[in-house]
Amino acid sequence: SKKFFESSVLDSVNFDLYPGEAHAIFGQNGAGKSTLIKIITGDLQPTSGKIILNDEELKIHSVHNAKELGISAVFQEFSLVPQLTVEENLFLGSNKSKGLFLNKKKLHEMACETMEQLEFSIKPEEKIINLSHAEKRMVEIAKALSYDSKIIIMDEPTSALTQSETEVLFKIINNLRKSGKGIIYISHRMEELTKISDRITVFRDGKYIDTLVTKDTQISKI
Repeated sequence: SKKFFESSVLDSVNFDLYPGEAHAIFGQNGAGKSTLIKIITGDLQPTSGKIILNDEELKIHSVHNAKELGISAVFQEFSLVPQLTVEENLFLGSNKSKGLFLNKKKLHEMACETMEQLEFSIKPEEKIINLSHAEKRMVEIAKALSYDSKIIIMDEPTSALTQSETEVLFKIINNLRKSGKGIIYISHRMEELTKISDRITVFRDGKYIDTLVTKDTQISKI
């Protein structure tokens, strides 16, 4: 649960995620999706309730702490530094960045490898300020994956992506699932949820409504 003063934003909601699963969260604006995500990533602290990871109860104190625990997110708002290059942004703040800025060749090689894996045709040496909105979104996705996280949260990741770029993203998500990573996927696009998710959890007005197995569920029910 999460309250701001006397206003309840999340009211005793439950949510779970398994390795190798893409679990979608669906609900209108104000349903509580963003608040839950901010709690999972350490950006907000819950008013009450428990977070359990691998059978161990834990407190997530900060976004950095969440990344240390293997939880990273791609938010709608960009977190990139415009004046830095793609490759500098990819590893900024990660453990991998230690010493890398002194070894630009190694940094470049790792960035090229990451972008090739994702099939993104963006030059690692390009500055963020010169990229399109869609390209910045792709760099955000690459950055989240560069942390080697076990849990990856994607908040409206296809906004501003073309159809072909969206298909590439879905391919990446399927590969991540196969490698045992858990994906939390938020989107207002119903056809995306039914195409990419294993389960869908519905929130309404800060309350948990239901969790549905995607392949057994009609869009009308969602």
